[in-house]
Amino acid sequence: MKVLEAWEKAQAGVLWLIDPDQLPLEKYKAAAEAYLEAGGRWALIGGSFLVRGSLPEWCAEARRQVPLSLILFPGSPLHLSPDVEAILFLFLASGRNPYYLIGAHIEAVPFLQRWKGEVIPTTYILIGQTIRTVHYITHTMPIPSDKPELVQATALAGWYLGQKVVYIDAGSGAPIPPSPEIVEAVRAAVPIPLLVGGGVRRPETAHRLLQAGATFVVIGTATEKAFFSKRAWEEYFSLCSV
Repeated sequence: MKVLEAWEKAQAGVLWLIDPDQLPLEKYKAAAEAYLEAGGRWALIGGSFLVRGSLPEWCAEARRQVPLSLILFPGSPLHLSPDVEAILFLFLASGRNPYYLIGAHIEAVPFLQRWKGEVIPTTYILIGQTIRTVHYITHTMPIPSDKPELVQATALAGWYLGQKVVYIDAGSGAPIPPSPEIVEAVRAAVPIPLLVGGGVRRPETAHRLLQAGATFVVIGTATEKAFFSKRAWEEYFSLCSV
């Protein structure tokens, strides 16, 4: 089953976001096995700014170690790797930088044509009141987090353009996650899978976002600061059932 098809049928849950800069390959096997044993099925892989090694090489070795389904969350065409199950083809709809609206996509096309894997058109919406790494790298401003109507309109525009997934992101390590009000507004407007991440540090927060209508809550920095064991992941999965 294709990833998008599975996401469209999936029960609400959590997704692990792996930053290869923060997870050395020698620690990946134990971390991935704990996530799988707790109930995880997919993990997003990527970051806005990678400084250690090669992401394609990281993905190839990770795939060899553990049969966890990796979904590429690329920050640039340089991050594309064939050793993933699918690629989020990100349309940075919250910004007005033409490179992230169409330029990067054209650069990615030769790789995608050769690869012939699953490409998932994704409306990517950055929100928040503070500037994070992703805003600096993309030269874009986030939508203010107290404007759910703007986030809703942006998500709806992406859906009208044929996008298959919406990803609302407050940015890695954000002080405040997306609000349930934003999630409710977007869920009321679009029927497609909805990913929500950035600043989610506790299972209770993830649970509220899932109750508001998220398909998946994305957990990233929290796993870096408190390396997740099977037991920690089980707490997330148990509290995130809605």
